[in-house]
Amino acid sequence: MQKIDYLSEKFVSTVAQWYLDNFSRDDTTIEYCEKKLRNRLNIDKLDMCFLYFCNDVMPVGTVSLAANDIPKHPKLTPCISNLFVAEKFRKQKIGEYLVAFAKQKLRKLGFEKAYLYTTNPTIHVWYEKLGWKIIGEDSLFDIRIRIMETKL
Repeated sequence: MQKIDYLSEKFVSTVAQWYLDNFSRDDTTIEYCEKKLRNRLNIDKLDMCFLYFCNDVMPVGTVSLAANDIPKHPKLTPCISNLFVAEKFRKQKIGEYLVAFAKQKLRKLGFEKAYLYTTNPTIHVWYEKLGWKIIGEDSLFDIRIRIMETKL
């Protein structure tokens, strides 16, 4: 059985390690990732984080909703960020499910659009299949990013 639930303190270290391994620069620490996640333990306002559970016990994916996650573009709000699915659970549409869930949650919070950025040179194609469109490019820590938008 699968479900999505809010991040709880119990899983902060697990998700922080995912962040550290998959999204962070070399100078980022586990403590920094944990602090960032503890700021996302909200359940009724941004910022928040969700976990996708397999068999109701083990988290295998995550997605966050942030007031803003795109440096240099503070007006682009809210943002869907830190989408991650553990490698052995990929290609099972969990990522699509998490994005759809995030969009639905943002709609319920009263938003009409959402934003994100990608650093991977090809992942934007996957997001475009889900209805996102590129609205700009920029750089972040000397990495090219694509900024994307979708209607909710």
